[in-house]
Amino acid sequence: MKKSLIIGLLAACVTWLPGCQSVIDQPEATVETRQSMGVVLSDVGLGDQSFSDAAMRGMGQLRETGEWFVDYRELDETETYKAGFEQLVADGHDVIIGLGFACQEDLEAVAAEHPEQQFALIDAVSTLPNVMSVTFKETEGSALAGAVAGLETESNKIGFIGGVDNELIQKFGTGFELGAKSVNDDVTMLVDYANDFASPEIGRELAEKQIEAGADVLYAAAGLTGVGVLEAAERNGVKAIGVDSDQSMIAPDAVITSMLKQVDLAIVEIANRLENEAFNTHVELGIDQNGVGLAALRRVQWDDEETKQFEAFQKQLMEGTLK
Repeated sequence: MKKSLIIGLLAACVTWLPGCQSVIDQPEATVETRQSMGVVLSDVGLGDQSFSDAAMRGMGQLRETGEWFVDYRELDETETYKAGFEQLVADGHDVIIGLGFACQEDLEAVAAEHPEQQFALIDAVSTLPNVMSVTFKETEGSALAGAVAGLETESNKIGFIGGVDNELIQKFGTGFELGAKSVNDDVTMLVDYANDFASPEIGRELAEKQIEAGADVLYAAAGLTGVGVLEAAERNGVKAIGVDSDQSMIAPDAVITSMLKQVDLAIVEIANRLENEAFNTHVELGIDQNGVGLAALRRVQWDDEETKQFEAFQKQLMEGTLK
């Protein structure tokens, strides 16, 4: 079934995603000059409280300008990414976006068949001439999260749980460890991979294992699996750091901050560059572009020395002088 967005949808639902339904724009509301965007969401889809939900906020921002019509597809409806891309091509959108590295192969297959259609790929890099690539400097954002963990840990053990062991997810873990060790020489990091982005149960199991091993600050880059990590942290009285979006509402007694990966910004950035950029451009969003960062710190009480340590690390990271 075809889906689209209406004004006010996001304002009504911040954690709305599992229960909200989208509706089709009223034809009489269509403006001839309005541009059109189609998005194939990541594998978990709406309700992941992370990547797809962040993208939806960006789509909502465009829709609210009145200058964009936005439509999307979820994998549980189309069954394959390729089918979703083909449906959006048939609908004649100005630009079609694939969300996440897992859809790259299918996006490129469809893009090769439709060389005049403009595509964009978020979280991976394509070399096709009609595909814009948007990636993030996850290492930078995760390093900030790691610095918080390094200052907050009492056991000097922190834990990282990735959705899968690949180059992209490793960037989260590498940055997390870098940040922690930059402010705390004694810290060690436990690492596990779930091989699943859609299983809170696996996330809880891996978190329990790391907590039993002494980790008292956990960080997951694992989509819906990471929700289980946050829940386990709260249940066991340890601290956690969310990812992609501010995830404090999932486990308010555990989450002390979240590494923000501004997928909503990426959606808007693609729209802004539609007419002015060659469509094989690679856009990389880091701290300087507000593409990554931290949500507000919660229940963190640092003394002056710890605050200076964090601020000095943050300054080095932003200036590119970190060794």
